[in-house]
Amino acid sequence: MQRQSNIGPAVRALLIAGLSAGAGLAQAQSAPVMKWIVPYPPGGVTDQVSRFMADRMTKALGQTIVIENRPGAGSRIGTDAVAKGPTDGNTLLFTNSNFSFLVITNPKAPLDPVKALAPVSLLATYGVPIISSNSIPASTLQEFVDYAKKNPGKLSYGSAGIGSAVHFFGEYFKILTGTSMEHVPYKSTSEALTAVVRGELAMAFDATAKPMIDDGRVKLLAVTSRTRDPRFPKTPTALEAGLKDFVLESWQGILAPTGTPQPAIERVTRAANAVLAEPDIQKRYAELGMVTEGGAATQLSKVVNDEIRMYQGIARQAKIQFD
Repeated sequence: MQRQSNIGPAVRALLIAGLSAGAGLAQAQSAPVMKWIVPYPPGGVTDQVSRFMADRMTKALGQTIVIENRPGAGSRIGTDAVAKGPTDGNTLLFTNSNFSFLVITNPKAPLDPVKALAPVSLLATYGVPIISSNSIPASTLQEFVDYAKKNPGKLSYGSAGIGSAVHFFGEYFKILTGTSMEHVPYKSTSEALTAVVRGELAMAFDATAKPMIDDGRVKLLAVTSRTRDPRFPKTPTALEAGLKDFVLESWQGILAPTGTPQPAIERVTRAANAVLAEPDIQKRYAELGMVTEGGAATQLSKVVNDEIRMYQGIARQAKIQFD
């Protein structure tokens, strides 16, 4: 059971046809370079996606797009840089779900990213593999939950730090399953993944774990998405595995500084929709476990607002404190 792209063939044809003319005009006018700021280091999943999307959208828009990585402070450095940047439509933010967490983990920050940035395009959504160490005698999600209940306080899960997406995932998992596990914050998800491989952690939620899953260094128990991950079609979702209400999906998208002219935003939205309609792009997203979305820019706004409300609720239930 896999979810299909939201973009239909008829819409695809219209978008591509209309965009071709727009691209030619942009080329004729020698459009300035467009910059996408990615608030993460090079090499990560978000950075990878930004680069193949930039390459294809450069062609669609007839305008060169360059990627600038500005990592740090849980993505706040790059996010703030775009929010305070020019509103001419040529400086955009390419980010993921951590954008929503900035409001929750630091509500007193001088800059509110949700108010300071306007949605441009919801590119894709995806769940996260739930993995466990080979040292844990469990092959299914229910077996893991049963084992955790028999060993309260003895197991641990890792994340990229307090307030990271996986921190919320883990605490929500504990709430729904009634288990007691220690949260161990690391500097990055890769460090937490390595700890699972070594048996230092019982479990983790990691979108980059496929190589370790494929070669058997960790066990795949389920995925957090509403539908099955296209990379692991035989692996159940947490819902299918019996964990009621456990649906946690991340997203990737593009935002612009508030005040950017609507025509400039709509131009990029149309380009993104046309590119997302291309079969080879959908295939590349699927290879990363993602489902292409597209549509109106307001879709991203809805996802962000719903996400903030949900994770604020998790923080209250789990009594997660942020200084």
